[in-house]
Amino acid sequence: MLTYRQANAGDYLEIAKLHVKSWQQHYRGDFSDHFLDVEAASERKEVWKDRLSNPSPNQFVLVAEQDGEICGFACAFLEGDAEYGTLLDNLHVLAKVKGKGIGRHLISLVAQEALKNNPEGKLYLWVLKNNASAMAFYERLGGVNGETVVGNDIGDQEVLKCRVTWESLKVLAHW
Repeated sequence: MLTYRQANAGDYLEIAKLHVKSWQQHYRGDFSDHFLDVEAASERKEVWKDRLSNPSPNQFVLVAEQDGEICGFACAFLEGDAEYGTLLDNLHVLAKVKGKGIGRHLISLVAQEALKNNPEGKLYLWVLKNNASAMAFYERLGGVNGETVVGNDIGDQEVLKCRVTWESLKVLAHW
């Protein structure tokens, strides 16, 4: 059975492991093998421990569970940017359950939450340019690549990342 819920502090290890697996599958070549295979696990563990035990006031984290296992998660920051609106900072789904609508449902729940907070709200995220499957997914959901920039805020190398935006969340909230 598939369920969705708010994450709690005890979920940080499972979320961190899923996050690292996703990076290893999608960001090989963008980040070094050493970072992905050695450093990412401890780095993500600390990030998620902190995020879930000391959340910022505008943060919310949702998880998808199948048979008691976290198989997907989304982390967003409401109105994270005055121009672009809510930041969807993370959306990851285990490879073995991709294609079952989990990512689409998680992003829809994020859009619903953002609309509750601001009925005229917008949504944006950053995705690595080389992550073609994620780019295609966001485009199918109406996201628009507004810009591509060089960044070095995650990982251990400079990467090209795209800002994907949604001007209206009403349709996205009902996927």
